Amino acid sequence: MASTPPPVLVTTAGKSAREERRERERRYLLTMGLRVVCFIAAIVLFAAGLRFAGAIAAAGSLILPWVAVVVANAGPRRPPGQPTLYDRNVRELPRGDEKR
Repeated sequence: MASTPPPVLVTTAGKSAREERRERERRYLLTMGLRVVCFIAAIVLFAAGLRFAGAIAAAGSLILPWVAVVVANAGPRRPPGQPTLYDRNVRELPRGDEKR
C-alpha cells in the first residue's frame, strides 16, 4: 500500500502576490531613497572640498540603482529550514517498478 503524502500545512503557504509585490516596492523605494541621499551628500561633500568622501558618495549613488533593481526582483524570502510546498522526495504516483 502506497503511503499518502503528508498534508500541506497552511503555515507553509507563501505570502499573497499583493503582499510580496508591496514588500518588493518598499525595498526598491528605500534603496532609491538612499541613492538620493548619497547623491545630495556627494554634491555637498564636493562643494566642501572633501573629494574622497564625495567620490564614495557619488559611487554609492551610481551603484545603488542596480542594487535596488536586483533586490526588488529577488524571489520571496523564506527562512532556512522552513518546509517547502513542493518537496522533491515526495512522489504523487508510485514508480512503475514498485508494487502496490
